[in-house]
Amino acid sequence: MSRIIENPKQLILSGAKEILYNEGFNKFCMRTLSKKCGIALGTIYNYYSTKEELIIEMMTDYWKDNLYALKDIINSDDTLYTKLNEIFDKLSIFVKTFKDIWLKPELYESPDCIKDSLEQENIYMEKLVKIIENILLKEEENNKITLKLNSYETAKFILMNYITMIKMPMFKYSSFEMFLKELL
Repeated sequence: MSRIIENPKQLILSGAKEILYNEGFNKFCMRTLSKKCGIALGTIYNYYSTKEELIIEMMTDYWKDNLYALKDIINSDDTLYTKLNEIFDKLSIFVKTFKDIWLKPELYESPDCIKDSLEQENIYMEKLVKIIENILLKEEENNKITLKLNSYETAKFILMNYITMIKMPMFKYSSFEMFLKELL
């Protein structure tokens, strides 16, 4: 008699995240995951046909959790710059967690994998831009800042600079915040 596993997909994702975080992409394999989760390898392949598909699901899962967590930031009474710093910190965690694999060619072996991943990334990035834009518009509405440029373009500018600062940490967030204060 086979055993019943409650929420096997979540068990697989949790185990995969732990392996990826602790051992990295190059040491991540489905057999190790099978042993870690105590689930038959075939069962894992029923949910995820490739390692790449599983990792993309992990990134998507992280994005969903991150967007949910950002709601608290948006609705807080913190200052604009505190909110923006918190968004930067959340994005930093994602990029640092997945830096070894995010948009690397070896992760995306099939055109479908590339298409699915890029679609998910574009959705996430667009939502982040909208969140930042809404924060900016609310601050302007409350007369705390004056937007000199289009709010959407300003939000995109902020997000793209966040990603650049995270990937190339020679420019500190505090310096960027000084530029923002001049811009806004």
